[in-house]
Amino acid sequence: MRRCLGIFVVAAFLAGCASGPMGGQALTDNVKSGAARLVVYRSSALGFAIQPNYAVDGRVIGGSQAAGFIACELPPGRHEVAVNNLPLSSNLFGQGSEKVSVDLRAGSTTYLSAQPQMGIVTPGAITLIQVTESQGRADTASLHQSNGSCGKA
Repeated sequence: MRRCLGIFVVAAFLAGCASGPMGGQALTDNVKSGAARLVVYRSSALGFAIQPNYAVDGRVIGGSQAAGFIACELPPGRHEVAVNNLPLSSNLFGQGSEKVSVDLRAGSTTYLSAQPQMGIVTPGAITLIQVTESQGRADTASLHQSNGSCGKA
């Protein structure tokens, strides 16, 4: 019985993780001409069962999965990126925001790190922090791409 429980726990953990191509392979292509790439990633396994959706300009693009990332090609310009956390989540002790505005430049990649935070009422609110391209590239190299529904530029 104990062995079955262990198998169930491992299976549940793996089901919550992304399983697409690795970032080191998936993010090597150049950004299309006249487009910008946005990568939202979550490297921490903390709160792996909590997987709120990411939204760009109010449109859901995919879920926040531990050890995963979503890459979108979007028109250059200002975009609002948000995490649809539970309404009762409170980010009193963490850093970052549930919404960020980013200025995407044509031909470049912008990285947002999605970080689980400890909440007061419900733990596991996800916040977004923009990181440098070199940091984002290093962080996503060993993460798996998640399926998302990003619009193409």
